[in-house]
Amino acid sequence: MLRKFEYSWKFVKRSLWLILLVAGIGMTESRLNMQRCTNLVISIEGDSGAYFLNQTDVQMLLTENGGDPLMGSRLDEVNLNDLENRVRKNKLIKKCQVFRDLKGNVVVDVEQERPLARWINTSDNGNLQNTSGYYINNEGVFFPLSETFSARALIVSGSYFRNAERLKTEKGKSLMDLIRFLNTDSFWKAQVAQLDADKDGEIHLITVFGDQTIEFGTAEDYESKFDKLRLFYEKVLSQDWSRYSKISIKFQDQIVCE
Repeated sequence: MLRKFEYSWKFVKRSLWLILLVAGIGMTESRLNMQRCTNLVISIEGDSGAYFLNQTDVQMLLTENGGDPLMGSRLDEVNLNDLENRVRKNKLIKKCQVFRDLKGNVVVDVEQERPLARWINTSDNGNLQNTSGYYINNEGVFFPLSETFSARALIVSGSYFRNAERLKTEKGKSLMDLIRFLNTDSFWKAQVAQLDADKDGEIHLITVFGDQTIEFGTAEDYESKFDKLRLFYEKVLSQDWSRYSKISIKFQDQIVCE
């Protein structure tokens, strides 16, 4: 009988703890809902040196240019999903998460897009038109240029980049692999100033040292082509960078120079 009473008492104590816990959570939630927004805490993540957006830009997106202010609003009346969607409408933003903390702050974590390359339109005579174009991210997605900041990225040009769908084809995927390679290989990142791809995916590279144009062919098998070109640089061009103005490596096992 005593043992049965002990079990009953233990059950009662556990029940009381559970009731107190639920009540505590309910009271905390109630206090949070009654709280008003005291501050906007905005954090912007991106590549070092990239400043497409600042905190004021994000605040304007959140409040629809000040038309829907958040400061002083009751937190239970703030739709966090709507705020996230407002911010994500800006194509310079890759991700956005909005939540509230225990201090009454609305916290906004923003991740900027990261440019892998910058496509610049060219005129009929081949001149770059710096005022038009877009950035390309690591996934091959286009996003617009910023009106206030120009990110340092590989310059690409040519009609192949006029259609984003082309980058999803097998040829386009190989081209994106090549562009990623140019961003990660320290030697070629420093050496290649511009990549031009025509409508058929035929690539020309413009170099920094020697100002050569390299007829590269398509992006397939790009690693072996760069290995062959690197060897040519070390054995031949390093003696005289201005020796040739055009180098073709589009054909297998051949290097043709002019």
